[in-house]
Amino acid sequence: MELRQLRHFVTIVRFSSFSLAAEKLNLTQPALSKSIRTLEQSLGLKLLDRGPNGVRLTVFGESLMGYAELILSLTEEAADELDALRGVRSGTLEVGAMAAVLGSLLPRAVQSFMAARPDMEIIVHEGLNDAMLEALYAGKLDVVLTVPPVDHLHDEYEWTPLRKEPMDIVVGKSHPLADRDGVELADLTPFSWVVPPRPEPDRISLDALFLSAGLPKPAIAVETTSVTFLAGILLQSDHLSYLTRSNMYTTYTALNALTTLKMTAPTWDRTVCAVYRRRGTIRPAVLAFIQELQGIFS
Repeated sequence: MELRQLRHFVTIVRFSSFSLAAEKLNLTQPALSKSIRTLEQSLGLKLLDRGPNGVRLTVFGESLMGYAELILSLTEEAADELDALRGVRSGTLEVGAMAAVLGSLLPRAVQSFMAARPDMEIIVHEGLNDAMLEALYAGKLDVVLTVPPVDHLHDEYEWTPLRKEPMDIVVGKSHPLADRDGVELADLTPFSWVVPPRPEPDRISLDALFLSAGLPKPAIAVETTSVTFLAGILLQSDHLSYLTRSNMYTTYTALNALTTLKMTAPTWDRTVCAVYRRRGTIRPAVLAFIQELQGIFS
């Protein structure tokens, strides 16, 4: 296998097309086809199937894809680090994060990390668990800050706990329960909720909280992945939602927008983790960034 063949292979898979990949790589389509044919012959395996709906991976191609992306990523990082020593360009770290850590915790870690490594560029993406973990598996993200799934932890990933935080039930300041002391869980049942879609772990924890108290599952009015939209709709309705304490106090109390209900009993805790892929060689920049996160989040 040659690096150029792996680059050709990955580009074809990403575009699901030989013609589009050839254009992207500035190659003729016959030259690209020959490169993949030579790669398949050297391995003695068929990696790609062409069909009316585009190019699809075979089972052997699926196995090679993860390794190919990692090899190319490491190659690019090595070049970036060598060029950074010469002052030519900087390396890049792709970080995925859930909305709750974007307000204050992650910015502090990024600032500290970049102060010690001014040649490193960090790109931050916001997203939900499933989408970010899929991007991590595909090599499109280097590390993800999120909550472990409720059912199981995938063997592909290494989960590093960073911080455990209590969840608060939040409402707009004109909500009927906003100024009440000693709110019981049963007091919440007449109201509907604005929450992320399932299977987000906190959504499942919310259901479990009510079921364990012998109450019906919360009625959902709106599902959203946007914390900004969540805050906006709570201000204009009697809906309920939840936020971590740090997210609430760094963003929404400052805006004088939302308030935390004074519950008689605790809700549940959210454990934020840094996640990276176990397979292959772990990029040094990823481990260094996680160490920075541990210092900030502890």
